Amino acid sequence: MRLLLWALSWVVAMFSTVGVAWPAAPVVDVQDTVRRTLQWSSAGDHLLEVSNISGSIRIVASDRRDIELVAERTIHADSDAAASDAKRDVRLDVSESAGTVRVCADAERCGCRTSDRSTDRWSFGRWREDRYRVEIDFELRVPKDTRLMVCTINGGRVTIDGAAGDFDVRNVNGGIDMTGITGSGRAETVNGSLNASFAANPKSASSFKTVNGDIVVAFPRTLAADLRLKTFNGGLYTDFDVTPLAPAPAAERRNGRFVYRTNQFAAVRVGQGGPELTFEGFNGDVRVIEKK
Repeated sequence: MRLLLWALSWVVAMFSTVGVAWPAAPVVDVQDTVRRTLQWSSAGDHLLEVSNISGSIRIVASDRRDIELVAERTIHADSDAAASDAKRDVRLDVSESAGTVRVCADAERCGCRTSDRSTDRWSFGRWREDRYRVEIDFELRVPKDTRLMVCTINGGRVTIDGAAGDFDVRNVNGGIDMTGITGSGRAETVNGSLNASFAANPKSASSFKTVNGDIVVAFPRTLAADLRLKTFNGGLYTDFDVTPLAPAPAAERRNGRFVYRTNQFAAVRVGQGGPELTFEGFNGDVRVIEKK
């Protein structure tokens, strides 16, 4: 059975992006680059944690044993003194241990893990001084089986290519793109699209979420999983053959397709079923498609 679900609502919800008062006309632009080679001190399970505040994160996985880090920092300031203050205040921090390599754009606000999710997502601290703003764009080349914990807040996308390890990816004002991945985990943003393409199907529960943007996730045709799909202002679609796991809501037929009216999760099974894969949008479409 081909499934097409449309979640319709008479309420149009708007979600505003974070407003940041950057300098109107910076007169000083300073750029510098940090290059490091990083590695874990023991064999076994390895985690890379990258936390940013303003800027992009790009991770490319390949057959290697260490991590190659390039961090491009750009400071926009209204004076030389302000640029000097920015260099002093915002300091890159890198640590290596037996099982974890940690890269932090700000030594005083380090890490993606926190019990206070509001602080984790919205605190800009010194990065939003009236006299300057700082952006750091990360590019990292990592071993394929590295577990990834990655987060940024403003001004850049998160891009991951070829990773085989499990993932925890978060953004706020920017999208997420993952290609050629084979792990399991979660990916979520607030203002941006979420695109993922799997080279092998996830083996355990995974979730994909955004508020403002489309979700498009592609799996190999051998997918066997239980899907939960939901959006508020948008459509739900899959081109896999599926079996409903719960009674379907009332439907009407339009142009040869069934249109469903519901604000609840649609639960369907692909193949013989398997790990639970959750897709949750709000203002945008959700598409679970076969990888071509």
